[in-house]
Amino acid sequence: MDSETTRGLRIPLWAGLLGMVAALGVAVLILSRVSGPLYGLMFRSGIPVPDGAVEIEHVKPDRGAAYRIYRTEQAGREVAAFYEAAGGTCVYSVAPANPDLADSAQPDQVRSVARCRGRPDNAARGNGWEVFIAEGYAPDEGPTIFRVYEY
Repeated sequence: MDSETTRGLRIPLWAGLLGMVAALGVAVLILSRVSGPLYGLMFRSGIPVPDGAVEIEHVKPDRGAAYRIYRTEQAGREVAAFYEAAGGTCVYSVAPANPDLADSAQPDQVRSVARCRGRPDNAARGNGWEVFIAEGYAPDEGPTIFRVYEY
């Protein structure tokens, strides 16, 4: 009788294989949902941020690179110098010939300071980063705001 009970509980091979494929599909789905946040927790972003900078926005568009917007009390050239010291290369915008005169003629005029690019120290973190730095914002907004893209 024991052999008859064992024969009645047999699962066909195709049903067992189908169950394993379904379990593997569910595991891949769960892993794809959890891997991004876990990676972010274990390996922080490779993009350096100056001390005192405050994140004001984090955007993850459907297409294109995600970016973060920061504000800081530092001057735009100080922020660019920070990114150069962090291993980036910066292209500076042309500054007015007489900054004191330009500021008094047009107060609170936003102007681009520099665009900096760099590569992470770890290849697993991505291909690189790019920072756009602008200054001239109202004191409560910045006065320097920069946008950081991670590729």
